[in-house]
Parts: sequence; C-alpha cells; structure tokens
Amino acid sequence: MEACVSRLMSMGPPGAFWDEIVKFLASKNVISSTKILANLHSTVYVALGYHLVFLVSKWFIFPPLVRWRLSHSKDHSRRGHMGLVNQAALHFVSLVQSFVILYLCLTYLNTHGHGTTHPNAQMRVFHHEMDTDVICVFAIGYFVWDAMISMAYSTAPFVLHGVVSALMFSIGLKPYIQFYAPAFLMFELSNPFLNFRWFGIKFFPQVSDANKSLVARLLNLVQLLNNVVLIMVFFGARIAWGWYQIFNLCCDFWHIRHDPRFLPLETFTIVSGNFILDVLNLVWFCRMLCVAKDILTKSKRVQDKPATEVH
Repeated sequence: MEACVSRLMSMGPPGAFWDEIVKFLASKNVISSTKILANLHSTVYVALGYHLVFLVSKWFIFPPLVRWRLSHSKDHSRRGHMGLVNQAALHFVSLVQSFVILYLCLTYLNTHGHGTTHPNAQMRVFHHEMDTDVICVFAIGYFVWDAMISMAYSTAPFVLHGVVSALMFSIGLKPYIQFYAPAFLMFELSNPFLNFRWFGIKFFPQVSDANKSLVARLLNLVQLLNNVVLIMVFFGARIAWGWYQIFNLCCDFWHIRHDPRFLPLETFTIVSGNFILDVLNLVWFCRMLCVAKDILTKSKRVQDKPATEVH
C-alpha cells in the first residue's frame, strides 16, 4: 500500500499543457491556494485510479456474478442486470477507498496526537506536513470521483455529499486544519461493514419460505452479526468520535480566532458542514436501530426484497 501511494504522489504533471491549466486557474483566481495547485495533478490521478477500479469492476468482476445471482431471481431484465452491476461496482470502489484512506489515517494517527505532536490550537489548525497533504489529496480525489459518478448512477443527495466532502478537504489542503483530516475520516471505519452488508444482501442466498438450507441460514447469521458490528462501529466512529472531534475543533477555532491566519468563511463552512453531517449520522443511526429492531422481532431475516431492488 505504501509503495503504491508513494508512487502515485511522486508522479509529475501529465505534460506541458498542465502548467497552462494551472496558470489559467491561478490567474482567474479560480484556485488561489498554491498548495492545492501544486497537488492538483495528484488529485486527478487519484480520481482516475478509482475510476479504473470502477471500470474493471463493471466490465470484468461483477457481470458473471450478477448473471449467476439473477439466474436465481425472478428479474431477468437487462435493466435489472446492468443496474445491479453498476451498483456493485460503486460499492466495490467505496470498499477499496475505505481501506486505502483508513490505512493512511490510522498510520498517521498512530504517531500523532493532541498532546504529543500537536500540543496547541495553532499547530492543529495551521500546521501541515506531507502525510496530511497525502490524506487530503486522496480524500479530494475520491469525493470528486464520487460526485461525478453519482451524476450518472445515483441520486442528487449522493452528488451533493461528494461535492461538499471534496470542498471540505480542499479547504484542508489549503492548508487549514489538516490535523483534523484523518480524525474526521475515521467515519470511514463503518464503510467496510456497510458495504459487506450490501454485498451480502445482493449476492448471498437469503433465508425464505422456499429456502431454509443450512448455507442460507449460516450466511444469514453472518449478516446479522455484521449488522450488529456495523451499528456499534457506526455509533463509535460517526457519532461518539464525530461529536467529540467537532467539539475539539470548535475549541481550537475559538482559541485562535484572533490569529491573522484565521479564515472566517472556511471556518464557518467546516463547522456547519460537519455539524450537519453529525446530525445526519444521528438520524441514520436511529433508522438503523429501527431496521435492526424489525429484523430481530419479526422475520429474523436480513432482507426479503429481490436483489435488484434498491437497499
């Protein structure tokens, strides 16, 4: 993983034309941060890398799996087939991205902390280093790709989520509050379990009146256990940790509010965006608890919908 990340970050701009693009963006004040401009090509490479994973998934990995899955389903339409392939590829990229970003963030947080490398608010808000630059670049690259691909295969809320997330980490790359970038990306801890849930629902044999085989029951149990872990990790990473970090961030902003480097607009954007996301996480968590209650008290089945229906 480290070798792949280092290789990508060491790649230079794609050609002389790129310098002209950067000069144009700077001259028109479209992008004023020299740090963002210097890493713009790396951000594009990250986005293209995730799109390559999507294309390989869409054209090679999932078509045979979907054909096999739908051979046991009532829906044999081409639309149902392509829809499931596209969604599977999207979830696979999300899964890959979560492993990549978690590796980068956990590696950083293992050697950095409030009381050690960043003991004061000035360090946590204004300091930047290569490791956090890389984290921001990978986050921006993924969320830019996510916003663009969602225009074709998803809904408006997902497009908005990608745009807002890319904007937030672009502020971090300026640089501004780079120390908090890996902290907030700990939200991604729930993504592997969330994606495993989706793949389990779509591709595992489900317990039903017509299928009560041992394999189906065992896989149903695995999915139920995954759902329990998902709820626990979601609460820990997105609610407890998320609210704790936004509190720390607001305290740091308060302490450095008179510093000439303080950016009011960017501060408002980051605080309001993270607060809204924390509230949404709380709403989603309550919905997850309601779904879990229905599963445990009623059917004891993970799902009863066809594989081609949206979950």
